Amino acid sequence: MTKLFVGLARTEHEAIILINNLKKEGVKDQYMGAVAKEQLDLELISEKTGLPKPLKDAGTDGAFGAMKGILAGLGRRMDQTVSIGKAVRRLAGNEIGNETDDLVLTLTEAGIPEKDARHYEDWLLQGHILVFVECSDEQAERVKHIMHF
Repeated sequence: MTKLFVGLARTEHEAIILINNLKKEGVKDQYMGAVAKEQLDLELISEKTGLPKPLKDAGTDGAFGAMKGILAGLGRRMDQTVSIGKAVRRLAGNEIGNETDDLVLTLTEAGIPEKDARHYEDWLLQGHILVFVECSDEQAERVKHIMHF
């Protein structure tokens, strides 16, 4: 069974340390990712960790994408998430802020409790970064220790 951990990084430098420590523990790139509000933060993280370049707007397909376009036209543009890494590809382009549950719904669909998902959204709104890692039961204790540094 796999476990999902979310680490809270105040800066891109903290996120780089987390990701590089996870790599030293043997976690493969495809099982890690980071989400932020600022693309520049993730560009630096990508450069320093070897994770893929940031994705933005990947979550804007279909009916939700059309609604976002309408709201943008009305001047009600919300902040959007940017992500790096295959593990969090679905989180790219999720809107965050008072008038949307976009990110919260995506996180709860992934099994994260709503209270935690709202805390993570607030973290992003403050300009911080979320680091996600999916790992095996065997790695869980070591990964948990790294994610709570």
